[in-house]
Amino acid sequence: MRINSKQYAIWAGLLLCSAAVAPADTLVTFQVDMSNAGIDPSSQTVSAHGTFNGWGAFELTNNPSGSTPYLYTGTTNVAGNGTVMQYKYVIDPGTYEGIVEGSGHNRLITLPATSGASLILPKVYFNDTPPSPVTVAVTFQLDLAQQINVGNFAPGTSLPYARGFYNGWAADVAMTNDPTILRTNQYGLVTSNIYVATYSISGSPGQTTDYKYYIDTGANWESPAANTGDPNDNNNRFFNLSGGTVQAVPIVFFNDAPYAPVATNDVTFQVDMTAQVLNGAFDPQTGTVEVRGNFNSWGTPQILCTNDPAALNTNIYKAVVRLMDGVGASEFYKFWASVSANSGWETMADNRSLTIISGTSQVLPVVFFSNVDPYDLLPADTLVTFTVNMTNAVGTDLEVFDPSVSTVWLDGDFLNWTWSSAILLTNNPIGSELYQIGVLIPKGNSVALTYKYSINGIDNEAPSGQNHVRDVRTTGTYALPLDTFGHQYGEPSFGQLAAGRASGGRVPVSWLGRPGVHLQTKADLSSGSWQDLLNTDGANWANGYSSTNGFISVTNYPTSAAKTFFRLIKP
Repeated sequence: MRINSKQYAIWAGLLLCSAAVAPADTLVTFQVDMSNAGIDPSSQTVSAHGTFNGWGAFELTNNPSGSTPYLYTGTTNVAGNGTVMQYKYVIDPGTYEGIVEGSGHNRLITLPATSGASLILPKVYFNDTPPSPVTVAVTFQLDLAQQINVGNFAPGTSLPYARGFYNGWAADVAMTNDPTILRTNQYGLVTSNIYVATYSISGSPGQTTDYKYYIDTGANWESPAANTGDPNDNNNRFFNLSGGTVQAVPIVFFNDAPYAPVATNDVTFQVDMTAQVLNGAFDPQTGTVEVRGNFNSWGTPQILCTNDPAALNTNIYKAVVRLMDGVGASEFYKFWASVSANSGWETMADNRSLTIISGTSQVLPVVFFSNVDPYDLLPADTLVTFTVNMTNAVGTDLEVFDPSVSTVWLDGDFLNWTWSSAILLTNNPIGSELYQIGVLIPKGNSVALTYKYSINGIDNEAPSGQNHVRDVRTTGTYALPLDTFGHQYGEPSFGQLAAGRASGGRVPVSWLGRPGVHLQTKADLSSGSWQDLLNTDGANWANGYSSTNGFISVTNYPTSAAKTFFRLIKP
């Protein structure tokens, strides 16, 4: 996991560059019918936005004199073989379509697995509003060989279902075995464990439709291994409704688990709650932590995690769970805790996963709850001073800053991005066009501050998503470097490590520091251990360490070695 790796910035190294440009993987053609969208072709345009272009605008064109004047199309190169592409159509300027799966859901398509392919996306109607809906007989197909093998499904007793948007996620029509469908598994065994069901589904041609499989024994919802990356799809499977009358969804394994020998693993789950304790979201005295996954129907029966009061880190909670499944099978899970955010669930979109091994036990690495690294949080309340230069400032609404009548405001993630609660800055020094405010950033807040300024309290410094980002580099009090209105600066978290020539047993060292980052030294890169200089942490700087313009510097670091190597570390 990324959160468990150490991040380094080393002052000496070799930078390798390549000017080669990789070819795109797939030539994708977009097509959308705007006949029911109420578009004015004389003043409006149509574009496709998605993960393929960072949700920018790829403009589509139509043929006004052709037989389908409201069909807008466009072809472009898209990278990402075998991945799921998310996209939507937009009436410019800025009117995104809302599709039938919900306003936050995106259209989805799986790109070809091989390079150099072409893909024509389904022709859809903007907002999934066709002149009249189509009705398609959709056949679902599920391979239950491994679920029978591990005892999760009993033929003749258990019932499987295909649940989805089309049937309100209800268990209405049970799937039945089709003995004529034979499959040869990876071990050469021929099985006839395919279960099928056909549903009559009405909707808009090409619409993205979610579904999952369910076994009534143990109320067992599957957790497919593949995830689209769309936080609104809940790890569901999907298909795009055909424009014809019949359609077959490809055969898949329940839980994407193929037939394999069964193994029993005693799995140790571990989660670090330090960040939640630090920001006051979790109380170790009264709080509870659980691990929830497909192995306990996501919460029943309850699996409590406990901490060790005698451990060096008392905020690590553990549970040992016996899991039986096929070797190579994926088990999916998340941690749950008595915190208010996200109804107690971890907040990242994807579930965590583990793979069943041929041994008898495995200890999973410690992860941070919600992947929030405590080293990225302020260890103490800190008074942070913001200063902005308003010279020649003009808002995105064309409001021109006039120091005689205009006011300057501040909003950011530490204020929950509510402009009604924005903070008024004062002119300092009086008569200049510099405006300033001190804000007490509480312990447990992110070290990185994301914020914007405003003329007259309106979100008008820059377009949505374009913010200032700076780190708090010392605790207690800290003055951010001067900002300029309309110049959104993303400050690096840490780095810029540099060392000068040693002289008289001392060497000058400087770097961009912050709380949670400290210096290490070593005399020989081929042997020995790195030595921590913990007092160079941005939260503790002292003893000859000074902070200048956001840099924490060591002046004349003493060294008796013939050579000394330095690096920065963020655990």
